[in-house]
Order: sequence, then structure tokens, then C-alpha cells
Amino acid sequence: MSRKEKNIEILEVEKNINGKLVTELQLPNKQVIGTIFEDGSRFVAQLSPEKSFKVGSRNEAMGLLLREYHLHK
Repeated sequence: MSRKEKNIEILEVEKNINGKLVTELQLPNKQVIGTIFEDGSRFVAQLSPEKSFKVGSRNEAMGLLLREYHLHK
């Protein structure tokens, strides 16, 4: 039996934290999925303070956060 596809709305909220531009991916209820920030020439996709991944592009970081969210929800 297959599952019905569900569309979810994701908001990109940009914030300036400690002089760095940080993008938060949020659900409409303000639950934060993860954050993305630039670290030199790479980007960091952070799921939690303990779990972060370095990737090559901002789009790759967004994809990683969305995959992890869908995997665990």
C-alpha cells in the first residue's frame, strides 16, 4: 500500500546572529527544522547543536535538512 503524498510549507527566515547571516528553515508553527550558515567557502547544515554537516552549496544544505526532516517524521 502506498502513502499519499503530503505537501508541507517551509519558511526561510534569515537572521543575523553574531555577525553571521543564518537561514532557518521553519514550519508555519515556528518549529525550526534546521539552520544553514556559511563557513568559509562551504556551508554548514545544522540539525541540532550536536549534529551538523558541511556541504558545498546552500541548495545542497537545504536538501539535506529537508531529507533528514522527512526521514524522521
